[in-house]
Amino acid sequence: MRPGAESQASGASSAGEPAGGARRVFLVRRIVVLAVAALAVVALVVAVVCGVRALSGNANAGVAAQTGASGTNGGGDSADGVGGADTGDDGSDGDSDGTDGDGTDSGDDANAADPSVPTPVTPLSDAERADILARAQSAAAASGNPQIEYTYCIATQGDVGEASDFETIVYTALNDPQGWPRAGATFVPGSDGVCGMTLILASPDQMTTFSEECSEEYSCRVGDSVVINVTRWNGATDEWLAAGGTVDRYRVMVVNHEVGHRLGHFDNETVCGGEGQPAPLMQQQSMGLQGCVPNEWPLDDELWVSE
Repeated sequence: MRPGAESQASGASSAGEPAGGARRVFLVRRIVVLAVAALAVVALVVAVVCGVRALSGNANAGVAAQTGASGTNGGGDSADGVGGADTGDDGSDGDSDGTDGDGTDSGDDANAADPSVPTPVTPLSDAERADILARAQSAAAASGNPQIEYTYCIATQGDVGEASDFETIVYTALNDPQGWPRAGATFVPGSDGVCGMTLILASPDQMTTFSEECSEEYSCRVGDSVVINVTRWNGATDEWLAAGGTVDRYRVMVVNHEVGHRLGHFDNETVCGGEGQPAPLMQQQSMGLQGCVPNEWPLDDELWVSE
């Protein structure tokens, strides 16, 4: 080997080493770039898949929410009052649809709230009549007054319609423990037409046939006849209603007032005790209250019977 050849070969070898190292670095860089690109692709695919699943979930949730809002439940019944479901805002619950719990139209309640409209009367059973009379007799016994049992008959005169409501109210009003039983009096229907007084529901054009002192506008008592004007029975008076009374209460008052005459009382024997006080039963409340409030029961100083 020539001198210097070794150095030349050695120099050639040394010159080739840098070229090989650069090639390896280039390959590593490409691998890294490809790996990063692959990871990016994988991440993109994963992101796309997750996004699609999320969108699908939201869509299903939206459908479920919309279905729930429409009132559909597991049983297929709508919450608008069909089936057992009830929203409470469409009138399908309880009484809000205009029907009471007992099946009676709540329009009856609306009428009852109107003081000028009488409440329908339910006929009394024999057991109910017996209970009412027993309570009346107990109140009469506790009154300390002599106990008197009056018999009465029911009649009509003129165009007054059916009188079953009249008969029922007469019985309950006269035997109410708040009324004349507190004076020792009780009342039972007469038998075989034998009675100590007759309560008559009469039309206005018949009122003066009982006495010239009776008027076509009001009720009156003539002897053993207690005559109730059907116009007053059905509508009370403007004065009574304006003072806060109702037709239902007026009916009780007019029966007790006119029967009070049969028991020996007279009109206005006791005057109004003052503004806002209960009117005496025997005050002519149909014509005015004089500052008192409507009252259908005898006051303490009216608790006596003379006939």
